[in-house]
Amino acid sequence: MKILFITHGADMMGANRCLLDLISGLQPNGVNPLVLLPEEGPLVKVLKEKKIEYLIETYHNWAFTKYYKLSYWMQGIRANQNKKHLPHLCKVIYQHNIDIIYTNSSQTGIGAFIAEELKIQHVWHIREFGEKDYDLAFYKGRTYFNQWANKATALISMSAAIEQETLQAITAPKHVIHDGIILKDLLSKIQPRKEKPNKPFTFLIIGAIHPTKGQLTAVKAFHLLTKNNSDVRLLIAGKGRKLYTQKIKSYIQKNKLSDKIEMLGYVNDPYAVHQKADAVLMCSKSEGMGRVTLEAMIFGNPVIGFNGGGTPELIEDGVDGFIYHTDENELAKKMEILVNNPALAFKMGKAGRKKIEEKYTIEDFTDKVYNILSSLTT
Repeated sequence: MKILFITHGADMMGANRCLLDLISGLQPNGVNPLVLLPEEGPLVKVLKEKKIEYLIETYHNWAFTKYYKLSYWMQGIRANQNKKHLPHLCKVIYQHNIDIIYTNSSQTGIGAFIAEELKIQHVWHIREFGEKDYDLAFYKGRTYFNQWANKATALISMSAAIEQETLQAITAPKHVIHDGIILKDLLSKIQPRKEKPNKPFTFLIIGAIHPTKGQLTAVKAFHLLTKNNSDVRLLIAGKGRKLYTQKIKSYIQKNKLSDKIEMLGYVNDPYAVHQKADAVLMCSKSEGMGRVTLEAMIFGNPVIGFNGGGTPELIEDGVDGFIYHTDENELAKKMEILVNNPALAFKMGKAGRKKIEEKYTIEDFTDKVYNILSSLTT
């Protein structure tokens, strides 16, 4: 089975890391992957290392942030240029005898265009809310996206929340499949956190620095925590919006938290950072699924997550973490419970690790996706 996987970029953020996991799990089942990227980037290096065939061709995403007005309008113009690039893309793709086109994000629609032109079945993996999680605007609006999504052979959303909020108008076959995040063999080699926490007790928030991800909420909650708990630390891993990053740094400096909060920037190995943590914060109000939440559980770290998006589907409140519903005040109280009850934090982390073993391995995820793909070629 030859499958063309289409990305919305060449970074090594969550969506593309999930794509690599998916490919690695599908290859033993006889899937021959070809990855289409719009540009050079870190993903290309990994594809080369893994000996996965790829193509770099010009095309543009059709969903883009409204944060910067000039960039917003320029990206809209670029999205319109996909019509010009389509004939060349179809010519190139046709030569590879593709059985199925698999688009890895709703942020790009080029896979839908190619699939229709070449009469190839199209599977679309929807990984984001769009407007709520990344402040994205879709080229010609959501109605235009829905028009093309309805032409797909199948759609996969990575949480029930995404399906319910973004795919209500879609009549094409839909499936909810949570991403698997680790191979069983690798999971068995990773030792979960020790019963005794670090000194200081260390919280981690990791992901793209973006207002929707809630890093500032985490910092404010940590500030409240420090008023009665001195032996605590917060790690912030990730990079992103410069203005938002500066706002976070200014708050840290203003409140004299520099000795307790460390901003690590982008990290190549998230697992290494998780190993330094005792608990992880998920402050995004509209997280599509929350790979970070599951990665924390791999290491036996409880997660405190906001009651929004797909996060409540992953955390069982009071069992493997906490769900908070309001703001930094409630978050700080949940954090304090873990600091003052290390045995509870350990018990929660142990429950989370068991959940990964039972539900969120790459093998489990890819088996479900493969069942869908194989049904389309029989």
